Amino acid sequence: MPRKILLSGFAVLLAICVQGQVVLNLQLPPLGLTIKPQLWNLSLVNTSSQDMEVRIEMVMTDVSNNQRVLTGTSKLFLLPRGARQLQARDVMPVTYNAGTAGYPLDPSPDGFLPVGVFNICYSVIRVTGGDAVETLGEACETLEIEPLSPPQLIIPLDRENVDVTRPLFAWVPPSPVSSFYQLLYDWVLVEVQSTQSPADAIQLNIPVLTRQQLSFTNFQYPLSAPELDTSKLYAWRVTAKNNISTIANSEIWTFRVKKFEADTFSNIGAGYYARVSRSEDAAFALCTGVLRFEYINEYNSSSVQARLFDISSSSRRELSLDNKQPLVRPGQNFIELDLREQSGMVNGHLYLLELSNFRNEKWYVKFEYRK
Repeated sequence: MPRKILLSGFAVLLAICVQGQVVLNLQLPPLGLTIKPQLWNLSLVNTSSQDMEVRIEMVMTDVSNNQRVLTGTSKLFLLPRGARQLQARDVMPVTYNAGTAGYPLDPSPDGFLPVGVFNICYSVIRVTGGDAVETLGEACETLEIEPLSPPQLIIPLDRENVDVTRPLFAWVPPSPVSSFYQLLYDWVLVEVQSTQSPADAIQLNIPVLTRQQLSFTNFQYPLSAPELDTSKLYAWRVTAKNNISTIANSEIWTFRVKKFEADTFSNIGAGYYARVSRSEDAAFALCTGVLRFEYINEYNSSSVQARLFDISSSSRRELSLDNKQPLVRPGQNFIELDLREQSGMVNGHLYLLELSNFRNEKWYVKFEYRK
C-alpha cells in the first residue's frame, strides 16, 4: 500500500514537472493580424533537456460573448531544446474548424481573419503514445483584428463646393468585405463653426442630420430635410459596423454649398431649366429648339430612358426620339435635349417628355415647341 501511494505521488510530481516545459509567446506582425498564416508567428522555448515532437492547438473566441469563432491544429513537428521561432511554413498543414455560426470565415488556409476583438489561446501538445497527450505550455492574448482599410469617402469631395443643396453622399465599404458578417453604416452631417476643426465639430455639435443602420454605400440628402445653407461649412463622416459592433470610422470631409439659382417652370430660355415632375400636369415650359430640364438621380445609374409624345390632339403620338438614353450622374443633373433636328417636331404643338429609371419610376415635363 505505501508503495502504491509512493508511485501515485511520483506520477503527480512528474505531471507537474512536465506541465510548463514550453514557454510560448505570440509574435505580432507590425501592422497587426489580418490573415490566418500570421496566427502562427510564435516564439517557443523548450526548457526541458530533450527534443520533443509536439503540435500546437489554437482557439479563437469572441471577447463580447465568449463564443468560439475558429480553431486550428498544426501538424506534428520537432521542437528542439532551447528557443525556436516559428512561422506558418513550420506548422503547415493546419487543420481549421469554424466555431459558432454567424462569423464570416474565409475557407482558404491563407484567407482573411474575421474583424473584431478576440481571445486567442495556444496550447503546446505532446503525444506520448496512443491517445495520451501532455500539455507542455499554454498562452492567451486578447487582440483586436482591424480591417485593412476603413470606409473611404467618395462624394462630395473633401473641401468641395457642391452645386446642389441636397447632395448625394457616397463611400466605399471597408476591406476586405469578406471579413464582415453584416455591414451597416452610421452617417452623420454637422455644421462646422468658425472656431472649430472638423473633428471637434463631429464630436461636439448637434448633427444637422444623421442616419443609422444604412445598408447601402450611399445616401441621398432627403427632400423632407431643410436645404443646406450656402453660407455654412459642413463636415460628414461614416462609421462602419459589423453585426452592430463598430469596426472603423472614415475620415472626416468638409464641403460648402454654392449659391443656388432659382429654377423656372415657365421659361426655358438659355440658362433656365425646367424641373421634371412625377405628375404629367405639374411642369410646363416653352422650348425654342433646345429643351433644358433638371433631373435628380437618386441612384447610381448612369442613364435614363427617354420617350417623347406629341399630345396636341386627343390621341397622343409617340415620336422616335434620337437620344433615347441621356447620360446622368448621381445627384442633380442639368440636361439639354436638342430637338431642332428631331423629326416630327411641329411649331406650336404640345409635347410630353417622359423619363424612367431602372426601377421604372417616371418623371415628366410638358412643353410647347416653338421654332
